[in-house]
Amino acid sequence: MTTPLMTQVKAIGMVRIFLSSSMGTVVFFLGILSVVLIYSLMLSDVDEKTYSYGMLRALGFRNKSLMGLISMQSFSFSIPGLLSGILVAYFMNLIVRYLIFIYAENTTDYSLSNGSIILGSSLGIFLPIAANIIPI
Repeated sequence: MTTPLMTQVKAIGMVRIFLSSSMGTVVFFLGILSVVLIYSLMLSDVDEKTYSYGMLRALGFRNKSLMGLISMQSFSFSIPGLLSGILVAYFMNLIVRYLIFIYAENTTDYSLSNGSIILGSSLGIFLPIAANIIPI
């Protein structure tokens, strides 16, 4: 006796695992790309302002304060990117889900999952910190 439904569910399960691992790989490489981007922005900023930072040190600016200043500049790059990225992801998710729901004749909510918001926010906050270690 065979169960055709069970065979189809197993096949779909393998596709789901493949897509999940592919998306995990994409997120990993995008995270590495984000670190490199923020690192290059901070490195060019530090190179351009070496004289200014040297003058601040000569006037009595402490290393901790200088590191805080460079970190704040990093967050000025990343926080607007984080907010615009979540906004774009929401609208792209809305469009893609709408098209899928029309094709599948199914409906559910159009909101982003909590996991995607947490992942995006944590990457947007912790990647600038990681990218600042070498330039500082």
